[in-house]
Amino acid sequence: MNTELLFMNQKIPVSFISSDQKAIPQLINILERNSSHSSAAGTSDFNQIDRIEIIGNNAVLHKKHVNQCIELPLY
Repeated sequence: MNTELLFMNQKIPVSFISSDQKAIPQLINILERNSSHSSAAGTSDFNQIDRIEIIGNNAVLHKKHVNQCIELPLY
């Protein structure tokens, strides 16, 4: 399934293979929590997200312009 998530004033494509309807709200909570911690620390990796894949209980954040991923546990 594919959807878009509006985060930090940008639309981010999200793809997932799950019937768990709690995955998207949980992803939003984790992104907001981690982005507030990273902005307080002076880092801003979360404004460089190109797309997100939800695989099982993890979210894989693919960054723009860099072949790099960040994996976050959802639960």
